[in-house]
Amino acid sequence: MSRKFTLTEYLVVLLVSGSFGFVTQRYLAAEDTTGEPPERMEPSELLSEAMARFSFEMTHALKDSGTSNSYSHQRLTRAGKQLGEPLVQLRATDTQAAFVSTDCSGWLSFVLNTVSPLHEAVLQSQRHLPEHNQAYSEDFVLRESRRPWARAFVVTRFLRAGHVQTAGFEPVEDLATLQPGDVVAYAMGRYTKPTDENRPKPKDTGHAFLVLGSPTVIDPDAEGYDGQGTLSEKVAKVIAVPSVDSSATVHFVPDSRVNEKGRYALPEVVPNPRAKAGGVGTGTIWLALSEQGRVLQRRLGPHQKYRAVLARAARLRARISLDEAIVDKQGDLLIHVFDSSPPEYGGISYGDTPVDLTGDGGIRLASGRLVLSGNNDFAGGVTVNTGALIVESPTGLGAGDVAIYGGSMTLKKPAIADSASLTLSEDLPDGALRLNFEGRDAAHSLRIGETEHRCGTWGGPESKAQFVVPVFSGPGVIELTAEPPEICATPPKSPFTTTGAPPGHRISRPQTEARESTKGNSEVAAPWHVAPFCRQPRRTPRRACDWSFSATRAAAAIARTREGLIGTMNGLSELFRKST
Repeated sequence: MSRKFTLTEYLVVLLVSGSFGFVTQRYLAAEDTTGEPPERMEPSELLSEAMARFSFEMTHALKDSGTSNSYSHQRLTRAGKQLGEPLVQLRATDTQAAFVSTDCSGWLSFVLNTVSPLHEAVLQSQRHLPEHNQAYSEDFVLRESRRPWARAFVVTRFLRAGHVQTAGFEPVEDLATLQPGDVVAYAMGRYTKPTDENRPKPKDTGHAFLVLGSPTVIDPDAEGYDGQGTLSEKVAKVIAVPSVDSSATVHFVPDSRVNEKGRYALPEVVPNPRAKAGGVGTGTIWLALSEQGRVLQRRLGPHQKYRAVLARAARLRARISLDEAIVDKQGDLLIHVFDSSPPEYGGISYGDTPVDLTGDGGIRLASGRLVLSGNNDFAGGVTVNTGALIVESPTGLGAGDVAIYGGSMTLKKPAIADSASLTLSEDLPDGALRLNFEGRDAAHSLRIGETEHRCGTWGGPESKAQFVVPVFSGPGVIELTAEPPEICATPPKSPFTTTGAPPGHRISRPQTEARESTKGNSEVAAPWHVAPFCRQPRRTPRRACDWSFSATRAAAAIARTREGLIGTMNGLSELFRKST
């Protein structure tokens, strides 16, 4: 009879089998008191290490903290609703205990969203492909764009697609060489080939899990090796893969979810009324391989038979090409970072491993906290609709334009491309663009609301910028290069101008709007703008004053033209004098 394994027993079993070296090396190294720095790892290795480490530490916490752990599906989202999130709350609140209740693909989505939101966004993008959103027959209709995340068969088809290598995932051809942190997914029945009406339609599309340790080969003489006679004759060997997943099926030992009777049991409190016994945990999955290391069959636990599947595996790579295969109709990789994805867990930060971005596409942050720290040269630009964008490398923003319509952006280093334009909504709160660096960052132009600025240095109250605007904060400044700096020479002070504004402009928040916006909510900022002004009553519409800045520019242009004409006339006069 199976019994419940303690964490210590689980580590011992895997250490003896030699299949948990990667994770245990990390934890044993933590006890090393020599003081020597750890060997430097490449970003791709860091991603794999983070996938295994976060998965291990979270399952460890689930066993020791009494967190409600169960298995459940999140069904189709209604049209127009935002992307759903897995039911995961790692920390208890004043009103609710910690809980986890999701399926295998929801768990994979949550881990990826925590460790590398960019890679998770790539998987999410595949839900919208035409082949995943059509009716193949009356009883087989796929509507994956309405699913909350990429299901197992979508992940499988992506991992065998031609563009997987350029999209941040390196295929593992021989699954006997799996490493901790690798992603494995398989599809079953008609989900392996939707166009084949002769294939059965199973209740589950397949399964997805994360590898926790190196596989070991099962002895053919082991009890139950042939799975009640269901093992295919084409199988060359069967491997046992230590894994982390969310499942309602008991796995091979050691399975961290089983009770004293060797079964899964529902906790006393579940967040989803449709929840089943099981949930997130560590276990062992058997894969039957061909001579080439391809999966022919899988077997989840001792009470199951072998079943034919279409399986693929890959490991994360720290380089993503923003190409047509993964961007949306606007040309962007859409990124939602879950509210429940922790930036730090167990004293370790997540989501900040450098990932290099290239290609013609852009990125668009729709929610959450995103860190850009790679060596990027993508051309499609960056858009922030909501959320917090943190840029930690000088090339983090790529080579395209930058637009902030909501949320915030923090530049820890100058990162805006010299030829890029910066667009800011005039509804942004004070300090939404944090220039947390010393010195200057160059940009081609700055657009605030409907007003474009093409010269001068811009920054917040802490900076020494020529033009101080409340939306900026920090010591850094942004220098605009579209026009010569003398065009934006600061005018003398007068009762009708604000120091630091371009000629004919003031920087302010309308007092009426400020009073109205702060009623009952001190955190809501009134719209601000760098706007043209004229000596008319405040009720005068802004558009009535648009002539001010245009006239200033026109005067400057006329002056330059006059100087050019005078030079030309002097030259002609000198030429005429010499000819006579």
